Amino acid sequence: MPEHRRERKVTFLHLVGTAGPYGEVSLKVTSSPREATLVADGLPRATISNPGTPYGHIAIDERTRLTVGGVTARVSRNRRALRKEDRGIGIVLGDRRYIYLCGPTGREELRDSERGPVVRQGDPPAGVMMTLDVLPEADATDLALALIMQGADRLVLTVGGAIVSGVMSFLNGSERNM
Repeated sequence: MPEHRRERKVTFLHLVGTAGPYGEVSLKVTSSPREATLVADGLPRATISNPGTPYGHIAIDERTRLTVGGVTARVSRNRRALRKEDRGIGIVLGDRRYIYLCGPTGREELRDSERGPVVRQGDPPAGVMMTLDVLPEADATDLALALIMQGADRLVLTVGGAIVSGVMSFLNGSERNM
């Protein structure tokens, strides 16, 4: 919870925790500007923003801007997809290609096109909002990307979320959602 009342008005979500050897991490999603920012001493700085997001998590569409370690990523998704693999959020970060999707276990995971799964949602203990399992192949960039995606609207990864997203997009007359 932000200390100052004014800061509470513009903060949608603020997650703080420890990322093993990388130390303390902070993910803050703000309403003004509409952006999620990851700050951690041992990880590359990461941000995700979308000026068209009304409130809540950052929407994924053609206006989404994602950067990790100063490198801007291309983000894409197929909003008409039915299969889990096809509903994933595609991310090209420099020479790396990722897909963020709901994996075979029903938990979200970040997969590298060459190394396979690198970070996966864990089973949080009581009183903990979320945990991430970092697989041995992962590096600091992979973890920073997986953490910043916690600020994105990931509802579209499920069939129900994809249907709701498609209906809302249709009703709003928007062709902007990918």
